[in-house]
Amino acid sequence: MNRKILAIIIAVVVLAVGLYYFTIGKDEKPNENNLSEENVSEENDSETDSETSDEGMQDKKASDEITPDIAIGEEAPDFTLLNLDGEEVSLSDYRGKYVLVNFWYTGCQYCDMEMPDLQRLYDENDDLMVLAVNVMEEKSIVEDYIKEGKYSFPVVFDEEGEIAGTYLVSGFPTSYFVDKEGNLLGGIPGMMTYEQMNQILDDFRKDE
Repeated sequence: MNRKILAIIIAVVVLAVGLYYFTIGKDEKPNENNLSEENVSEENDSETDSETSDEGMQDKKASDEITPDIAIGEEAPDFTLLNLDGEEVSLSDYRGKYVLVNFWYTGCQYCDMEMPDLQRLYDENDDLMVLAVNVMEEKSIVEDYIKEGKYSFPVVFDEEGEIAGTYLVSGFPTSYFVDKEGNLLGGIPGMMTYEQMNQILDDFRKDE
């Protein structure tokens, strides 16, 4: 199956799951990560400890008043957030490049595992921007994490979780691909490897 089609199918799934959480299941805690079966099986042995350590982050939810307005093939919802330097950054600032919008937080182990691959993808592709959207964490915690990891891609703060709500994020990490014109190409719930990210990007390029 063409990987672009697969990405779109997966995106439909994550959008449906996200819509459930923001409409029906608003009193339930979102999982740290809507993982593939392979990742879930690896996590089973430490599930209890993980749930305890991530409990505070799992309680974080976007505003219940958010009205989702997101569709594949349509313009991705624009947003403007502050970066580590306190400067405003908008998704639309990166028109002319592909954008990988990654929703994450520092206490998420799969986010942590994915970060080096995001950096590698960012370093190796001039036509791609990685935009890391940190969800509802204190700036000082994120600054220390980014500095320690020596990550150089842009990081912005979704302080109230509103943008995560708009993008129907129900687990971490969650990534969306946006094309050079600002249209939504698809979304992936859960951690990706460098190889998966790069293959998806290459498939999008073939369809230009």
